Amino acid sequence: MDARKRTLRLVAKHGCFVLALLLAYVLQTMPGFLSFFGVKPLFLVPLALCIAAYEGAFAGAIYGALAGLLWDIAAGRVTGFFAILLMACCFLVSVAVSMYLRNTVLNLSLLSAGVLLLLCTIDFMFSYLLRGYAGLAHLYFFQLLPIVVFSAFLTFAPWLLARKISHAFAPPD
Repeated sequence: MDARKRTLRLVAKHGCFVLALLLAYVLQTMPGFLSFFGVKPLFLVPLALCIAAYEGAFAGAIYGALAGLLWDIAAGRVTGFFAILLMACCFLVSVAVSMYLRNTVLNLSLLSAGVLLLLCTIDFMFSYLLRGYAGLAHLYFFQLLPIVVFSAFLTFAPWLLARKISHAFAPPD
């Protein structure tokens, strides 16, 4: 395969990943979409982790930062808060999958649950706990944890999408 076709294939693959992240952002911010007892899943984090698992550490960190910036916009947080955290998490997940774990939907679901629990707990601490609001245990256990579980349960869809895109644009053997 000549360099021009290889470059075109690479640009198309990364364009599809960016479009997938934008679609995940739209679905995540769409009011009432997949709301289950008032709990909406997060789509950006599992998709970024799945892309990182398929694309390697550097590309995974870049897509993690992009997904984090989109999540910062959606959550109304300080720009870069989730971007830095998700970039580091995507890098670590990519390294873990390439060195220690197999790239299966169960592994990515468990990693997604762990990363979501970590990120949402850090956000909870800085946004609510340090400000001293009342009723925080109820908020944490009945809002935040169901979001983490629901999002981790739906990780199979981003995993399939990242797998399909990665295999569709893989160089022919």
